[in-house]
Amino acid sequence: MLIFDSGAGGLSVLKIIKKFFPNIHYIYILDNEAFPYGNKKEVFLIERSIKIINKIKKKYPINIVVIACNTLSTLALSDLRKTFNFPIMGIFPAIKDAEKITKNKIIGLIATKATINSSYIRNIIYKKSGGNIIKTIGTNKLALMAEKKIRGIKVSKIELKNIFKPWVNLQVQPDTIILGCTHFLLLKKEIKKTLNKQSVFFVDSTKHTIFQIKNYFQKINFDQKIKSNIFFYSQKDKELKELILFLQKYQFKKIKHIDLN
Repeated sequence: MLIFDSGAGGLSVLKIIKKFFPNIHYIYILDNEAFPYGNKKEVFLIERSIKIINKIKKKYPINIVVIACNTLSTLALSDLRKTFNFPIMGIFPAIKDAEKITKNKIIGLIATKATINSSYIRNIIYKKSGGNIIKTIGTNKLALMAEKKIRGIKVSKIELKNIFKPWVNLQVQPDTIILGCTHFLLLKKEIKKTLNKQSVFFVDSTKHTIFQIKNYFQKINFDQKIKSNIFFYSQKDKELKELILFLQKYQFKKIKHIDLN
């Protein structure tokens, strides 16, 4: 299994995958050279993803790919599935799930600007049913804050208030919030405090991906050819050194550089 993201947000997805599939070995690519994906052009993201998958499949017998990034999934997944003949699974903001859960009919969707502006999201919002109102916030700053939190840097309350100001000032705030970026899973407590809400339901979009993976493993006789967990990074920097300690719980046998240029 190959899992990749531009940052450590994808590790929140890997954590869930490990919980459900503890015996599966995996390769994780931290494409930190291209971080964040949220401010990149669609063409770049498609080409970059194809390059990553091709690079890995030449050396390792991967059976399945998980794109642990909402932005990449909404912009590139369709092209990737046309390019490769093995299952490629993405993560998409679970708007339909939120519509079933909300009580006050006001849903919040926070994601990168690229995800919010994607045709995929626009089409779903325009076709929404049940009289729900979807309030969106497009920001690339929150992913950076999540990366800092992982490395032990305190999250700025002022920055969070500025990001969520459009919702804080609403007479009736969303009672259900869709976390449209895997990084945001790491900031649920901080978001809740910022909105000053006693109860808010966060919709985690990873459950559909886990369901797809389960279905895949049930349909095949899975031959695990990768014998250990491997972590690749595309750029060596000081932030990477701070991340190494965080990686210990994921039991990576190898941590090494991969050239994607």
